[in-house]
Amino acid sequence: MQWLLKVLSLAIVCCAVRAQGPCQAGCKCNATHLVCAAAALPGGKLTRAALNHHGDKLQHISWKDSQITVLEIDLFTGLHDLEYIDLSRNEIKRTEHGLFARLTLLTRLNISRNEIDDIPRFTFADLENLTVLDVSHNRLRAIPFQVFGPMGKLQYLDISHNQIASFLDYYFSPNRQLKQLFLNNNNLVKITSNALVNLKELEVLDVSSNKLDYIPKSLFDNFDQLRWLNLSFNYIQNLTQESLRNLKTLRWLNLGGNRLRALPPTLFQYNEYLETIYLERTEISVIQNTNFKGLAKLQRLYIRNNEFLREIEPFAFQDTPSITHLDISANVMTFLPLSLKGLDQLQELRIGNNPWACDCRMAWFASWADRRKEIIKSELSCRNSYPNDMLTILNHTNCKAPKLVSSSPLTLYTLRTNALLECKFAGNPSPSLTWITPTRNIFHWNPDSQTPDIFHKHGIAHDQYYRNIDLSKSRVRVLEDGSLLVADIHREDCGTYLCFASNPSANVTAEVILNIDPMTMFEIKMYSLLCGAICAAAFLGLTFLVQALRFIFYRFRLMETCCSCCGCVSRTQPRSRQITSMLDNIEQYKRQQLEKLRENYAVQVHRIKENCTQQMDWIQNSYSTQASHLRNIRDIGTNHLTSMKDNYYDQVKRVREYSTCQLNWVRENYVFQRNKIRKFSAHQVLRLRESYKYQQQTLNKVLENLPSLYFENCRSGSCGHSDSMAFDPDVEVIDMYLKTKIEKLAHLPTLGGDDESKMSVYYTPTERSINSRRSSPVPLPEGIHINMIERDPPRLYALIRPLQMSPPHSEQSTPYEPEPSCSGTKPGSPTREAYQTERADQAKPSSEPLLGRERAAYDRSRRRYHLPASASSPELTASADVYERDATHERARVLLAVELTKPACQVRHKAGQFVCGECVALCETTPL
Repeated sequence: MQWLLKVLSLAIVCCAVRAQGPCQAGCKCNATHLVCAAAALPGGKLTRAALNHHGDKLQHISWKDSQITVLEIDLFTGLHDLEYIDLSRNEIKRTEHGLFARLTLLTRLNISRNEIDDIPRFTFADLENLTVLDVSHNRLRAIPFQVFGPMGKLQYLDISHNQIASFLDYYFSPNRQLKQLFLNNNNLVKITSNALVNLKELEVLDVSSNKLDYIPKSLFDNFDQLRWLNLSFNYIQNLTQESLRNLKTLRWLNLGGNRLRALPPTLFQYNEYLETIYLERTEISVIQNTNFKGLAKLQRLYIRNNEFLREIEPFAFQDTPSITHLDISANVMTFLPLSLKGLDQLQELRIGNNPWACDCRMAWFASWADRRKEIIKSELSCRNSYPNDMLTILNHTNCKAPKLVSSSPLTLYTLRTNALLECKFAGNPSPSLTWITPTRNIFHWNPDSQTPDIFHKHGIAHDQYYRNIDLSKSRVRVLEDGSLLVADIHREDCGTYLCFASNPSANVTAEVILNIDPMTMFEIKMYSLLCGAICAAAFLGLTFLVQALRFIFYRFRLMETCCSCCGCVSRTQPRSRQITSMLDNIEQYKRQQLEKLRENYAVQVHRIKENCTQQMDWIQNSYSTQASHLRNIRDIGTNHLTSMKDNYYDQVKRVREYSTCQLNWVRENYVFQRNKIRKFSAHQVLRLRESYKYQQQTLNKVLENLPSLYFENCRSGSCGHSDSMAFDPDVEVIDMYLKTKIEKLAHLPTLGGDDESKMSVYYTPTERSINSRRSSPVPLPEGIHINMIERDPPRLYALIRPLQMSPPHSEQSTPYEPEPSCSGTKPGSPTREAYQTERADQAKPSSEPLLGRERAAYDRSRRRYHLPASASSPELTASADVYERDATHERARVLLAVELTKPACQVRHKAGQFVCGECVALCETTPL
C-alpha cells in the first residue's frame, strides 16, 4: 500500500515535468519539480549548490539511486515551498539537527533504503504539516523518545526493516492522527501496554517478523478504528480470551508464523466484522468447535502448513456460513469436518497435501464433491494411495449404520451379587459403545483403538461433570467385549442403563434394565421398620427413666442433700439474683448498642465508598470529554491538557482525602460511642453497688436500733438469725460478682483514644442524662431500679427519730440534718424516752412483720409532712396514694440513694455488731 502511493506520486511528477532550463545528467526538472535517478554527485555529497540553479520555488525533490552519503546541513535553506522530498535508495548515514528546518509546508518525506543509524531528537522539529514519513530499510537501533512528536498531522509512518528492540510507554502519544503504522521486520522483543496509547485513529498496524513472545493485555484497548492487523512470524505462544476484545472494526488478521499451540475457545467472539484470517505455520493441533464463534461475516480462512494440525472438530465451520475461500492444505489431517457441507457460499477449496484416511468418516465427502467439483482447486488423494483417487475409494467404502443384535433381558438380581449387562450391535465399521448408568456415570468402549471415535477426548470413564473415575476402585467397569459388569450390586445400581452405539454413519441407543428382587426389598423394609421401632422404644424408655430420676431428685431435694458439702447448690438470695439479672440486662443492652454502632459504621463506610466511586467516575468522564474536545485545538492543546491533568490529579487527591477523613470520622465516632457505652455500664454497676450498700446499711441500722423489746430474743439465741435472715444476703458473693463484672468491662479491647466527642446518629445515654433510663432505645425490665446519684444522699431519720421537714412549697431548701451525739441531744432532737412513748402508742400485735410498726409510723409522718418518695426505694413508697405518687414523680427527676447517719449512742459489741448503749448490758452474756 505504501509503495502504491510512491508510484502514483512519481507518475504525477513525471507527467508534469517539461524541459525548462539546464538540468544535471540523469535529472528531469522544471520550476517546481526536480526528479533525479542514478545522478552521481562529487564525493557522494548533496549540497545546496546543486539546487541553486533550480530556484527557490521547488515543491518536489526526488533524488534516488545516486549513492549519496552526506547531506549538507543547509541543503534545503530557503526552499520554504517544499511539499515532497524523496531521498530513498542512497547511502545516507546520518541526518543532522536543522536539516529540515523551516520546511513548514512539507507533507511527504521519504528517506528509506539508506544506511541511517541515528536520527537526532530535533530532526523533525519544524515539520508540523508532515503527513507521510518513511524511514524504513535503515540501520536504526534506537530512536529518541517521541522524536515524531512535532508532527501532529502525521498519518503514515513506516519504521520497518530496522533493528529497533523496543518501544516504551507513550512513545507515539503525540501522533493522535496516525492511521498507518509499520513496525515489522525489526528486533522488537517488547512493546509495553501503553506504547501505542492515544492512537484512536489507527487503521493499519504491522508488527510482524519481530521477536515478540507475548501481547500485553491492554495493547489494543484504544484501537477503535483498527481494520488491518499483522502479528505474524513472532514468538507468541499464548493469546488470552480478551486479547482482541476491543478490536470491533477489525477486517484483516494474520496470526501465522507464531508458536501458538491452541486458540482460546472464543477468541473472535467480539470481532464480528472480521473477513480474513491467516493461521499458517503455527503449532496448533486441534481447531475446536467454538474457535470461530462470532465470525458470521468471515470470507477468507487460510489454515495451511501447520505440521501439528491433525483435526478440525466436526462443527467448527457452523459459525462461519459466509466463507468463500478456504485453504486447509499441507496439514496432517486425516478426515474433514462434517460442517464443511454447510458452506454454501464456498467458491474455492484447497485440501491438498494432507494424509486423508478415506474411510467412513469421509464417506459423505464423495457425494458432496461430485456436486461441487468446480470449487475444489487441489488434488484429491488419500494416504498411501494413487494420486487423485479419493472419490473412487470413498464411493466403495460400504459403510453401514449400527443395528442392535441383542441385549440383556429383564432379570431380577439379588443385592450383593454381580450383574453382567450386554448390548451388541452390528455395523461397518464396528460401532463404539457408551454406557450411561442411573447414577450418571459414563463408560466408553472402542473396538478399534487406532480409529478414534467421537468420544476419544472424554477418557474411558468419567461422571457427568467429566471428572475421571478410578476403575481400580469402581464396582462398575466395561469388559473387553463391550459388556458392562456391575459387581456387588447396591440399591443405587438398579434402574435403566443406556447403551449408546455410534460409528461415522449413524448413532443408535438401547436400554437395559437392572431390577432388584422385590422379596429382597421387602425384607429390607421389614428389617428397617423393626430396627426403627426398637430404637424408638429404647429412646422413649430412656427418656422416661431420665425424667423420673429428675423428678425424684427435685421432689425429695436429693441434689441439695448430696451437694451441700461441696457448695454446688446456689444460695444466692432473691435480691442477689435480681442484681445478677440486672447486670445481665446491662450486658445485653451494651451488646445491642455495639451491634447498632457496627451496622452504622458499615453503612457509613459503604456510602463513602459509593460516593468516592461516583466522584471518580464523574471526574474520569469529565476528563475524557474535555480531552476529546482538545483534539481539535492546535495552538493551546498542550497547555490546556496539562492544566486538565493537574486539575484531575488535584480532584482525585481531594476525593481521597475526603474519603480518608470520613472513614476516620466514622471510626472515631464508633470508638467514642463504644467507650460511652462502656462508661455507662461501669457507672451503672458502681451505682448499683453503692445503692445496695446504702440499703444494706439501712437495714442493718434499723435492726441495730430496735427497742429492747425485740432484743429479748437474744437471750434465747435467736437474735440476728430468724428475723433478719431475709435481709442478710451473702455480701461477699455479690461483691465478688460485681468485681468480676467491673474487671471484664475494664479489660475490653479499645480501637483508639477518646480524644473528643462527636455527634452520632444514635442516642447514647451518659451519666449526666436525667431521663436516660426513660429514653433508652432498649427498655430495662420491670422491677429493676437504677439509682442515679448527683448529690449527697439525704439523711433518713424517719425510723429512729422525728423528721425535720421543710415546707412542701419550698423544694429548693436544704433539709435540717442534726449531728449525732452520744452524750446529749440537740434542740429539736427527740429523747430516747419520747421515742419509746411514741412507739408504745403505736404498738401492734407481736405477729406483725418486723418493720410493720415502723412502716406505718413512717407512712403517717409522710402523709403529714408530704415527704417526697424515692423512685428507687419501693419499701418507702408502698402505701402512698396515687395522687402523692404522681406528684412525687413530677418533682423527683433524679434517683437518690438513701443513707443513714450513725445513730446516737451506738456502740460496737464485742461480737462485732453495732448495738445501742443501753442494750450492751442486756446482751453481754448473750451472743448476737
